[in-house]
Amino acid sequence: MTGPTGSGKTTTLYSCLHFINRPDRKIITVEDPVEYLLSGINQVQVSEAVGLTFSFALRSILRQAPNVIMIGEIRDLETATIAINASLTGHLVFSTLHTNDAPSAVTRLIDIGVKPFLVASSTRALMAQRLVRKVCKQCAAPYLPTEAEMRTLGLDAASTQGATFQRGKGCSNCSNTGYRGRFGIFEIFVIDDEARKLIYEKVSSSVLRARAREMGMRTLREDGIRKVQVGLTTPDEVIRATVGDVD
Repeated sequence: MTGPTGSGKTTTLYSCLHFINRPDRKIITVEDPVEYLLSGINQVQVSEAVGLTFSFALRSILRQAPNVIMIGEIRDLETATIAINASLTGHLVFSTLHTNDAPSAVTRLIDIGVKPFLVASSTRALMAQRLVRKVCKQCAAPYLPTEAEMRTLGLDAASTQGATFQRGKGCSNCSNTGYRGRFGIFEIFVIDDEARKLIYEKVSSSVLRARAREMGMRTLREDGIRKVQVGLTTPDEVIRATVGDVD
C-alpha cells in the first residue's frame, strides 16, 4: 500500500484485515502507533525506547506461526528483509511504503537494499491511494466543467456523453464548502510473470508503469475521472490529488 502521509493507507489495510479475519486465521500486526483496535487480531505497538522495533517484533512474531502479518511501514532494509522472507515462507504480508504511485514501490524496495529477485518473488500486488472530498449530497447540483478542467483531465465531448458532473453549492450540512466526507481513488498493479522479469532486470519505475498500463491498470487520475463522471467529486479535487500522475 503506497501513498503520502494522510492518504488513508492504514485504514485501507485495516479494512483488508477485517475482510479476511476468521477464527481459524491467526493475524498479527506490528504498528507505530496502533490506530484502530480490531477484535480477533493480535496487535503489537512498537516502542523504540525499550528496543521493541519493527524488526525485533517481527522476528518474535514469526515464531508464533501467524497466517497473516501486517507491518505498519517498511522503513529500512532489516524490516524489508524479514517481511519478504516471511512472504517467501508462506505468510500473507501487508505493509505500506511512501511512494507516489504503485510501480514505484518496486524501485523503493530495491533502493532500500532488497535484491531484485527477492522483490519479484515475494510481491503479489501494489496499490496506491489518494483521498478526495465527496460532493455534498444535500446541495449537489449539475455542473459543466470548464475547458481548462476538461483539457487537464484529458476529456472531450465524446468521452463525457452520459456523464453526470456535479458540484455542491454550499449549505449548512457542508459548512458552505460544497463537500461532505472523503473517499479513496486507487491504482492497483498486480505482478505477473512479465512484470517479474522486468523487476529482475532492475528497470525503471516508468517502464514498470508502462507494463502495468498494458495489463489494464487504471491510474489514480483515471479512477478519479470515473468518479467525477458519476458526480461523486469534482474535477479540481481529482486534479489536486493526482497532480503527479503524469504518463
